[in-house]
Amino acid sequence: MFSSTFFINGEKMKDYFETNNLENFDEILKEFEEMRIDTFNMIRKESTHLQFTNKEVESLSKKYLKENYPWINDVGIKVVNNHLLWMCWHEGIIKS
Repeated sequence: MFSSTFFINGEKMKDYFETNNLENFDEILKEFEEMRIDTFNMIRKESTHLQFTNKEVESLSKKYLKENYPWINDVGIKVVNNHLLWMCWHEGIIKS
């Protein structure tokens, strides 16, 4: 809806919040951005001397997200993983 592989579209997200009378836009946007960064940093730390398959990255990510963001659902995890898999590929963490 307002997240892509590369970035979170703050304008679309803000419009969604306004249309649906939701509050705390700035806090929630910040949490989404931090979630993506924290999940990537966890994967990077785990992969210091390893490379992972896509499935391994997705599995590590799902476990991390469920433990640290218990409110996230499978759709949210998929959105985070779309960004995460691209970042991991870009940084050479994904096995060829």
